[in-house]
Amino acid sequence: MKIVLILTALFMAGSAAATTLSWEPPTTRADGQPLDPATELAEYRLYCADLAVVPIPAATAIGSYEVDKTEIFPGYGAYDCALTAVDLEGLESVRSNIVAIPWDPVEPNAPTNLLIIN
Repeated sequence: MKIVLILTALFMAGSAAATTLSWEPPTTRADGQPLDPATELAEYRLYCADLAVVPIPAATAIGSYEVDKTEIFPGYGAYDCALTAVDLEGLESVRSNIVAIPWDPVEPNAPTNLLIIN
């Protein structure tokens, strides 16, 4: 089975350790037969370098998922990731396009309430 997914990474301003991934769910199988992603897919799998495979339940994450970088990456850097779709029979698609998920260090906030004590 060959399903082509287009994967893009959207970056959230709220947390430096979170990235939201967005994609278009497949609507056909490799042979052109129709596919209903809501009822025929078991999960998506996010592959990041040789580090991690993150299962994403298809029923709860069709088209969008937030990744906590602290859970899948060993540290700062840029990680190449791709997504696959897995149907209810366990057949897995080829990998989607690769996106680089950057994780840059972020400086701490400045101290507050500085006082002069005589």
